[in-house]
Amino acid sequence: MQVADIEKIINSLKGVSGSGNVLAQTVKLIKDANLSMEPGDFARSNMPAPMAAPVAYDLWYLFAHDNFFAHYYEDANQDFKDYQPYLNECFAFLSILPGLKPLKTLRNLEQFVSDTGFDAYSMRNYLNWLNNGIYWVNTAAFELWNKGIGMQYSSAGPKGFNPNDYVGYLSFPVGQLGTMEVMSLIQETKIGGYLFAGKDGLPDTVDKPPLDPATLDDKDKPITKSTAEIFPDVKDIHGTIHSGQNYCYGRHLIESAYRLPETPEPSQNKLNSEGTEAYAPTANRDVELHSSPMAGYLEEVKPKLWMRYWIHKDSTMPVPGEFIGILCKPVATPPHVWWFQESTPFLYAGNWMETGNLTSGIVTAVTREADRPEGSIGDEYRVRIQGCEVIVYPSDFFSYEVGDRVAILKVDSTVAALDKSFTWLDQAALKETDKDAVQTNYVIIPATFYKIKT
Repeated sequence: MQVADIEKIINSLKGVSGSGNVLAQTVKLIKDANLSMEPGDFARSNMPAPMAAPVAYDLWYLFAHDNFFAHYYEDANQDFKDYQPYLNECFAFLSILPGLKPLKTLRNLEQFVSDTGFDAYSMRNYLNWLNNGIYWVNTAAFELWNKGIGMQYSSAGPKGFNPNDYVGYLSFPVGQLGTMEVMSLIQETKIGGYLFAGKDGLPDTVDKPPLDPATLDDKDKPITKSTAEIFPDVKDIHGTIHSGQNYCYGRHLIESAYRLPETPEPSQNKLNSEGTEAYAPTANRDVELHSSPMAGYLEEVKPKLWMRYWIHKDSTMPVPGEFIGILCKPVATPPHVWWFQESTPFLYAGNWMETGNLTSGIVTAVTREADRPEGSIGDEYRVRIQGCEVIVYPSDFFSYEVGDRVAILKVDSTVAALDKSFTWLDQAALKETDKDAVQTNYVIIPATFYKIKT
């Protein structure tokens, strides 16, 4: 077979994915050939792994916007802040997915040149780059509304869209399709679990245990490298060429680099609030690939566009106050430049998602009334809200335990009248300076979210 014939085969696979197992095997078998695969992709088989010369759209994920992590700090220089302490303290649940890391992006190229010189052994100049990018999660925009209240930032929606069937959305900036094999959505309560507060009084409620890494399928485990490199590893966890089977944890929004999955996700409840069969979220009905721009976003994202995940009225997400994130998994063959990312997939975008009046948190410590200073009334709770540990008091004498996820009323709600939708711009962010402080604006109430309906 001539190289021209092989190119025809490769061209026939364009638009499907650059990570298919047929394509990977084809590249593996080619000897001493230089091939153009996609515009800007350059593959050689006599290298340790197929290489790809980057073009602009390969690198769209490195063009970052409004770092979600920076909202936790009063005066953060978000371009060069060390966010590892924030990850350790406020995002401990991410460690349950072994090796999963946020995006690392470059802010100032002058800071990243390690050293240059001349290698006498190979008789060539060299330039090494440091693996010192900044952890970055793009702030996801969201909007939630009650029945009878319209959205502030409308969009046409996916094909066959009926806005009356939806109560909100999550939106995030994206570049051209074809770079990411999979984009998926993750929920904090599905990873870290959900112990319902006061469950003894709710006989139909079933706790959601934390994800057990030992029970994860291989296809759901992130691929990590002990030493991050400029290109991703094209080998899977078994040491073979990645098979391009859309392996990635989470609710898949994009598969095979271009395709919207058509497989419904199981619903937590068999019945909805009206007593009929609950809607099963399905990407090809709930994902709007290119939505209207988010006019209120803090930064311009052009030339990127926006993707929206629409939240159906039967959905049991988000639990108010939980983190919702977006994972990106680059195509494996040919590998696109990813600049020292530490895992594939990596956490690309996300936000805490509260409602206008409600949020939630996890109880980390309890001081009973008998152990508090004389004259104190009721128990005192240390609660992790938005990942930040603060002190909150209950509305009554209902008792909670360490590990419970408790419902919290925001007393001074930004939309107290509930006459408009609630957006990410209305949501107050807890900061590092709030840690360990009493939060009088928050009150624990005896409520729970998404009771199981059979």
